[in-house]
Amino acid sequence: MSRTRRGAGTTTAPAVVETATARAPRRRRLVGSPLAWAALCLALAVPWALAGQAMELIPYLLMLVGGWLCGFSFVNATFRMTPVRRGVAVHVIGAVVSAALVVSAVEYGGPLLANAPEWARISLVIVQFAAIPAAGWIWLGLIGRVSAAVGTSKATPAPAAPEWVRAEHGHGSEVRFSAVPIAMRTLTTAIVVIVVVMGGLAGLALVAAGDLVYALGARLTIIVIGVVFALPAYFAFLTVVRRRTVSCTVGFGNDRLWLRTGPTTTIVAFRDLEQLVWRRSSDAARVEVRGAGVDVSLVTGLAKPAPGATAELPALPRRVLGRLQDEGFALARSRRGEVLTFRRAG
Repeated sequence: MSRTRRGAGTTTAPAVVETATARAPRRRRLVGSPLAWAALCLALAVPWALAGQAMELIPYLLMLVGGWLCGFSFVNATFRMTPVRRGVAVHVIGAVVSAALVVSAVEYGGPLLANAPEWARISLVIVQFAAIPAAGWIWLGLIGRVSAAVGTSKATPAPAAPEWVRAEHGHGSEVRFSAVPIAMRTLTTAIVVIVVVMGGLAGLALVAAGDLVYALGARLTIIVIGVVFALPAYFAFLTVVRRRTVSCTVGFGNDRLWLRTGPTTTIVAFRDLEQLVWRRSSDAARVEVRGAGVDVSLVTGLAKPAPGATAELPALPRRVLGRLQDEGFALARSRRGEVLTFRRAG
């Protein structure tokens, strides 16, 4: 019997110890759980809500802290999810749902509270106050997540101007860039037409809304005209022009230059060249070539630049400047030196 009791004792004691050790982690997890503390805070706010004193300082703080703990727990749970994309997806869904909950509680909370039973009114009041810090923390966590992802991604190098490279055939140098094949006079005419048309529409709008113009004042009216008429017209024009962007190449040899626009290549000997215009930067950055039946204008300032490149041209090499002047071209510079125009002297 004694052996049996000792055997029973030896078999039951580990079970008791195992149960005790199992309960201890549960208690620690419960004490360290943000959701448990959130439930406690919100439960403590219920008596004040029943008494109609939910806006008092203590219940107000309890509801805010309880809501924040709910958001804190949700964000931590998404970071523990595997794979990472699942956690990100759940985080995004939670952010959208929390924002919708806040908006719904604010917009429709009043009518719902008017006819709701007592327990529903109390619950809705607590949810209204708790949802705001919860949604705020969820959105802050999402913003931090996105910022961290951007910060740890590979740094994108800053766009650089196109550079001169040795020509493929080995004679001279060339530069590759994106441009819109359009004559400057055509571009100028299009801009003038757009300004006239949009100016007329803006004038008609000002006449039709005379009282509103007086109420807004001159400064605000100018801003409204810019937002309603000028900006849409500019972006629409830029979109249409950029759709005509093509890959281009301009090269200079010892006695000729060549232009490549898409699959078409045009060669102009220096002796047949009449005018060359080279502008490096601004929206009017371009190269113009005229002579020997050729009249080409490539505007790079308005084109959609290639990845990693800017919408501009590099400076002409000194070798090219000297070679053109040796061929009898007169160089005219703009006031700021941005535009170089070569014309055959005499």
